[in-house]
Amino acid sequence: MGGQGDTGTAAPITVNDVVFTEATSRQRTLSWELNGASWAPPMTIEQYVGRETGLSQTALSANGGTKYYVLHHKSDPELIVSACEVTAKQGLVADKNGSREVTAYSIASVFTNPRFRGHGMASHMLRHVQQVVDKAGAEYGALYSDIGRVFYTRLGWQDLRSPQVLFHLRDDLRIPPEAVTGVTHLAEETVASLCEQEVATWKERFRRIAQQRQQQNISSSNTTHIIFLPTPAQLSWHFARDKYVCKILLDREVVHRGAQTTDGKAWISWDHDLREKKLKILKIVVGGEDEPPAKRKTDAVKLLLAAMAEAKEWGLPKVLMWIPGAAGGNHLGQGDWEWEWATAAATDIWREWGPQVQVVLEEREDGSIPSLRWMGGESLEEVVWEDSEYYAWC
Repeated sequence: MGGQGDTGTAAPITVNDVVFTEATSRQRTLSWELNGASWAPPMTIEQYVGRETGLSQTALSANGGTKYYVLHHKSDPELIVSACEVTAKQGLVADKNGSREVTAYSIASVFTNPRFRGHGMASHMLRHVQQVVDKAGAEYGALYSDIGRVFYTRLGWQDLRSPQVLFHLRDDLRIPPEAVTGVTHLAEETVASLCEQEVATWKERFRRIAQQRQQQNISSSNTTHIIFLPTPAQLSWHFARDKYVCKILLDREVVHRGAQTTDGKAWISWDHDLREKKLKILKIVVGGEDEPPAKRKTDAVKLLLAAMAEAKEWGLPKVLMWIPGAAGGNHLGQGDWEWEWATAAATDIWREWGPQVQVVLEEREDGSIPSLRWMGGESLEEVVWEDSEYYAWC
């Protein structure tokens, strides 16, 4: 959520008029009330603040996992000029020096008070935030821009391509039970266990990437592979957000957190975005590189049909999947084969279920554009962001 930056007509203000600081509890609430005017609907401001308060207490965000920063007017600590939040993430790096576990971060909810837009306040705040995360030793960070590609690249962020598949579900679509034979639904605790397995799998993949580089004697290559790991805490944050909104707006509990094939080799997790009226795929795992391509595609189709059935059950007319794989390049990564099964599965669904399902392969340009930044704003020749799925967004 790289949100509202420096645009529009505003009251006069300069960097000499503001103070950058980690937010107090009161300033954090004031920031939520301020940005809630744009981001709360269809919730009320009070409900939105309740959601954000709850998210601050999740395993991902509690105990300093998420830090909140503000620019406030020097004459009034409660006059919020700009605000954002920074969440610590577990990551991996594979480069010419080998593979290693690292601390990474994401920046979200960037917002400038409409009274003060157009004077570089968000830019000023983000430069301070970048100094803070660099000093803390975070090797890299991500944000998802909702204001195009230019604003954040000027601050040293590298924007990446962002392919996705959007399934439009017609009102008369019905997914019969036989279409998802061999698939069972997942509870949150099962997803957590699967995430732990997936984290272990990615650690081994990164070890192999580094080893392969050494065996091929390509240590001079400047390609760097990174990932934001799909930890249980990361997925649980999304589930908490989903649970709160569904209860507030529909007075309904979320039961199904995803689905899994009965052989246990493939699974999917999702959340219900009532604001955008989409079921969003957080994570989809379809076998591995050694799995036969036909099996990967068949499993992906079943899991996506299970997601569509869930969407229909909740009255959501769209299912969104950020295409799994690597963003920024495919050198020694998993991107090629993941792209192939994802697009093949989408094509099969289009052939079998059209026109009741319209399938659109597109690139995001109007929101959630992924961007990366390396420590110190260092420019890397080639960065490959592995597993750039929706679970990493927040």
